[in-house]
Amino acid sequence: MPEAWGVALQIIAYVGMAVGLIGTLAPVIPGPVMIWLSVLLWSWADGFSHLGWPALALLALLALIGEGSDLLFATAGARRGGASWKGLVISSLLALLGFVFFSFPGALAGGMGGLLVWEARRHDGDWQQAWRAGKGVMIGYVVSALVQVLVALVMIAVFVWQVWL
Repeated sequence: MPEAWGVALQIIAYVGMAVGLIGTLAPVIPGPVMIWLSVLLWSWADGFSHLGWPALALLALLALIGEGSDLLFATAGARRGGASWKGLVISSLLALLGFVFFSFPGALAGGMGGLLVWEARRHDGDWQQAWRAGKGVMIGYVVSALVQVLVALVMIAVFVWQVWL
């Protein structure tokens, strides 16, 4: 690969890592996966001379842990708050629809709105119970975001350690 192309791809990879780090706080961008793909691109452009497959495998495992935490903690928070599995499925589908039509605000409104309405309906109009389920989802999301930020920072630290130190 010509050197200019390699440098251009590495710059794109740096931008991808930054977007991935920001993506750990936004549920629509898979932050750790974005960081891993960016590191893979950087490594490919570098001819895998600084980062080998063992480091890339470790970073892939970290990315899976980071992305898995999203599902695990949001679901656990919702279940702890009393949400039903059907409510979680409805919430997820409406969040996806909301995102498709109205971006990030639509995803939040669709997901939370769907969960609240379903849980209130399920509990014969008990909005207090519905709000408990909604709070559980939000607490789970916050915990998941913290885990993802931590994982993303560890991934970037491993990258810096392998490439620059």
